[in-house]
Amino acid sequence: MAVGGVSRVRRAEQADYVAATEVLLRSRHASVPAIPPLVHLDEAAKKHFVETVMPSAEVSVVETDGAVSGVLVLNGNWIEHLYIDPGWTNHGFGTALIEQAKVECPEVLELWTFESNRGAQRFYERHGFRTVGGTDGDNEEGEPDIHYRWVK
Repeated sequence: MAVGGVSRVRRAEQADYVAATEVLLRSRHASVPAIPPLVHLDEAAKKHFVETVMPSAEVSVVETDGAVSGVLVLNGNWIEHLYIDPGWTNHGFGTALIEQAKVECPEVLELWTFESNRGAQRFYERHGFRTVGGTDGDNEEGEPDIHYRWVK
C-alpha cells in the first residue's frame, strides 16, 4: 500500500487522459468480483476513454506526487466514472473527488453503481446519495445496477 504523498484535486488536461484511463483500468481489474469484469479489451477501452469519453466530459484527477492517483468523469450532472488507483484507496481521494463533483454540480448529482458493489454503495450513501431506481442488468455487462441521486 502506498503511504505519504502530497495530493491535490485538479482539472485534468489532455496530457492526463492516458494516465487517468490506466487508473480506471487498474481499479476496475482490482475490483473484480465486486464488479463484473470489463466487456472490452483494455486497449479498446483505453482508446474509447482517451478519444471519446474524456474530451466530451469534465474530468478531474487526484494528483499525488506528480502522478494521477484518482479520476472523476462528470457528464452534466452524472458521475460517469469515479476510480481510485488500488494503491491509493482509503486515503480520502474518493471523498475529495465527490466534493469536487458537488462544487461542479451544486444542486443534484446522479450515478449508477453495480448492485454487487457493496463498497461503492456504502461510500455513496455516506456522501448523501440515495437510491432512486435500478435495473436488472440494462448495461453492457448485463448486471443489475442501482441508480443513486444526491440532492443538496
